[in-house]
Amino acid sequence: MTDVIEIIDELEREVLGKKNIFGKSYVDEVKVTAVLSRLREAIPQSFYEAQAILRQGDAIVADANRRAEAIIANANETRDKLVHDSEVLTIAKKQAADLEGKMQEYCDNLRISVHQNLDKELYDIAVKMNETMMTIESLREELWKRSGGGN
Repeated sequence: MTDVIEIIDELEREVLGKKNIFGKSYVDEVKVTAVLSRLREAIPQSFYEAQAILRQGDAIVADANRRAEAIIANANETRDKLVHDSEVLTIAKKQAADLEGKMQEYCDNLRISVHQNLDKELYDIAVKMNETMMTIESLREELWKRSGGGN
């Protein structure tokens, strides 16, 4: 994939490189549009990575929830089979509650872990995007200075 800075440099050359006989700058809209399209294609990779991470996190949480539901359903079935014996029923209820508590704790810990990992990844992406935006803004300012638009 072409480097974003190279595309910005190309865009800058296209915008600043052409003057008519009166000294006014003009641009070839088709070329500028093509360069902007390539720029759009070069930037979103970090977004796709963030989406993949979110989908992975959602899949992990969904799998943990399915497992928890299966374990709880299994515990409920076991409890129903032992309903005639109150002592066994008491033990089964306690085990089901313990298991449900452990699964809830597992799901909570997993959710926290996924959120922390996603937060870190999204922060890293935000930093990269901020750096890119600062570079673009700097290039825009340079463009205005060169074109006399800042007067």
